Amino acid sequence: MIATITATTYFTNNIVIHRQVPLARAVTLMGHANAIIPPDADLLEIRCPSRVVLVPVHIIFSIDKAFVPHVPTPSKAGVYRRDRGVCAYCGRTIAFEEASMDHILPQSRGGPTAWDNLVNACRRCNEKKANRTPEQAGMPLQFKPFTPKVRLRADLC
Repeated sequence: MIATITATTYFTNNIVIHRQVPLARAVTLMGHANAIIPPDADLLEIRCPSRVVLVPVHIIFSIDKAFVPHVPTPSKAGVYRRDRGVCAYCGRTIAFEEASMDHILPQSRGGPTAWDNLVNACRRCNEKKANRTPEQAGMPLQFKPFTPKVRLRADLC
């Protein structure tokens, strides 16, 4: 039987992370300085040849320092990775060297350099679209751009 324990991490800026951790990891986390064992927590009984260990089903961590997730700034490599090497206009897979980062709303028209306004495009499509929006160029997007999610990782679990 492989049991998992819920570890909840609270950060000072109201970010909460709930994670399932393996039983062996939970046993080591119980001794951590920031670990709080709720008094009403259900306990699992772990039987070893030499002793019996009681492990709480829920472990809480309280981190005093603020944890601010960093959203990376858009780059050609980042947009290429996010779009998986596919041109947003024609849908062809293109090599990184042949790819270009295209602003959906051109910069000359006030388009920001933001994740939601950037797509991967092949040179042919980028030149065809030129200084127009996709609607003006008659080139609808194959997919909607998005800001990549930040992976929140606590150092503890």
